[in-house]
Amino acid sequence: MPRGLRVVTRSAQETSILGTAIAALLLPGDIVSLTGELGAGKTVFVQGLATSLGAPGPVTSPSFTLVHEYEARYRIIHLDVYRLDSFQEVLDLGFEELLDPGAIVLIEWGDAVEPLLPRSYLTVDLRRVPDPEKEDERIVTFRPRGPEWIRKLQDMRMTAEALLDAASPELSVGNRFEESSGPPGRSVGGGDR
Repeated sequence: MPRGLRVVTRSAQETSILGTAIAALLLPGDIVSLTGELGAGKTVFVQGLATSLGAPGPVTSPSFTLVHEYEARYRIIHLDVYRLDSFQEVLDLGFEELLDPGAIVLIEWGDAVEPLLPRSYLTVDLRRVPDPEKEDERIVTFRPRGPEWIRKLQDMRMTAEALLDAASPELSVGNRFEESSGPPGRSVGGGDR
């Protein structure tokens, strides 16, 4: 059983397409933890996901407000815990109440609160390709936590392949995903934040 899937996106549009592909499979109670480098595309991924679910208006990063909620096909709670320094600050925010089983919960910098997450969730890790000539490319790794996410990832993979090929037919290479058996690599030159 694969531990995850990895794909390289060539543009912000393709990163957004991955969000669109997973959106069709999400249900209330699902949690998606977004990890990776600062500026690697976490919010772009969320924009594709939320827009696909019918979120009105602009979908923006909640970096300074910490929480955005969107009324869409299902309620979406979008958190950004980057600026929180401790678990106590996260708990003071009402984190446990924000993990609402009636909503889809998206957590930017979710690795910072991983011990507080339930047993079943999806991690989406976004990193820049370490080649300065490919500044728009990202390595996106999906890691399932719980057996239902393995099935959802396989379904997402088929949808994403079709959407990516339709968006860039001149660049179509067929199967762009590969199975990932371990954690994503660290970025060149430093940590995650």
